[in-house]
Amino acid sequence: MESQIDTHKELIQFVSDHIHARPEDILMKFSKKELSFDLKFAVMQIACRNKAYKKIPYYLSHPAFLFPDAISSEQASDERVANFHASLIGTGKKVVDLTTGLGIDAMTIARQGNNMTCVELDPIKADALAYNSNVLNIPKLEVVCKDCVDYLKSLTIFPDLFFIDPARRDASKNRTYALSDCLPDVTKLYRIIIESGSELYIKASPLLDISAIRNELEYINAIYVVSVKNECKEVLIHLKREISGKPLLHAVDLDDKGIKSSFSLTNEKNETSIPIAEIQDIVAEFYLYEPNSALMKLNAAREICRRFTDIKKISANTELYVSPSLIADFPGRIIKIERIPTSKELKHLKGRGFSVVSRNYPAKAEEIRTKFGLKENPNNFIYAFRIGRKGKPMIIEGKRMDAHN
Repeated sequence: MESQIDTHKELIQFVSDHIHARPEDILMKFSKKELSFDLKFAVMQIACRNKAYKKIPYYLSHPAFLFPDAISSEQASDERVANFHASLIGTGKKVVDLTTGLGIDAMTIARQGNNMTCVELDPIKADALAYNSNVLNIPKLEVVCKDCVDYLKSLTIFPDLFFIDPARRDASKNRTYALSDCLPDVTKLYRIIIESGSELYIKASPLLDISAIRNELEYINAIYVVSVKNECKEVLIHLKREISGKPLLHAVDLDDKGIKSSFSLTNEKNETSIPIAEIQDIVAEFYLYEPNSALMKLNAAREICRRFTDIKKISANTELYVSPSLIADFPGRIIKIERIPTSKELKHLKGRGFSVVSRNYPAKAEEIRTKFGLKENPNNFIYAFRIGRKGKPMIIEGKRMDAHN
C-alpha cells in the first residue's frame, strides 16, 4: 500500500480516467506500457469503486480514496448504516473500534466529533485507513496496528465506548453466524469491557437469532435490527453495565435520507392475543400490510396488533396483516386490495405487469408468474397466501400505497 501511495497522483488520475472501462480491456491496453504505479492495483481500484459506489458514495466522492484489497469493497459497511451507528453514539466521546477493516464505521463516527482509535491487525488495511482518513481530513482518528485482544488486555484506561464487528468466518474460513463462532469471540471479551464501565456495540450477522443473543450475552441494553430499503443488513447489540428495565428491541429501516421507519418494543412476553383474519376480512378497498425485513425478524405480531387498531394477522404462520382502513405509518409495504380474482380472471392477467409475492402458499412466486404469464411491475401486486385458522389458499390483486424503497 505504501508504494501505491507514493505514486498516488498518477494512480488516482488513471483510475478517474478509466472508471467506466472494463478491467480486461484496461489490462490488455496497458499491460506492456511503462507506468509509475502497479496496473493490477489500479484495475482493482476501478473494480472496487464500481462495486461499492452505491454503498459508500460520500467516501468514493473523494477521488483519492483507496481500497487496500479487493475484498474490502464487499465487506465495507453501508454508509447509511454507518451514519445510523454514529447517530446512536453521539458526539464528544472516546471510542475504540476493535476490528476496523476499511473503516467506514470508524471514520463516520470520528466525523461526528468523537475521538476515535482504530485497531486493525492487517498492516495493509491499517496503512490504508491512516491514508484515507488523512485524505478525507478526518481529525481525532488514530490507527493502531495490533491484535484487538492484545490491545484490549493492554489497556489501563478505558474509553467511553467500544465498537466491534467480529469476522463471520472461523479459523478454517467457514462462514459463521453465532457470536461465539466469530473472530474474535466477543462472548469471551465483552465482560472485560462492560465491567470496566465502557459501553459496547456489537455488529452481528442479520441471520443471528434474537433469542441466541439473549442466551450468549448479559448487560443487553438494546438490540437493533437494521435494514436498508427493506434489505436486512445487521443485528446491532448495545451492552452497558447499568441498564434500566427490560432491553428494548428496535426494527429500523433506513433509506438515503436516514431513518425511513422505526418500531420499538420491550423484550418481554406480551400476552395480548393475536386477532386472526378470515376470508370475509379480505375485501376490495381494504389494505394488506407486509412488515419490513427488520420488523419481520423481531416476530412482533402481538405488538403490531396491539399498536394498530382494526388490524388482523392473515394467519398464525403468515407475516401479513389486513385492515379495513389505511394505516399510513405502517413500517413496511402497504397494498390497497383491488380485487380477489377468480381462477378465470387470473387467466386473463396474461401479459400484464405485477410484482408477485407468495407467503406460505402452495406455489412459489415464480411458479405463479410463469403459470399466468405475468410481466414485472413495481406498483401492481399479486399476493398469494394462506388465510385464517384453516389456512385456505387465497390470491389478491392490489396496488402499492407506500413510498417506494
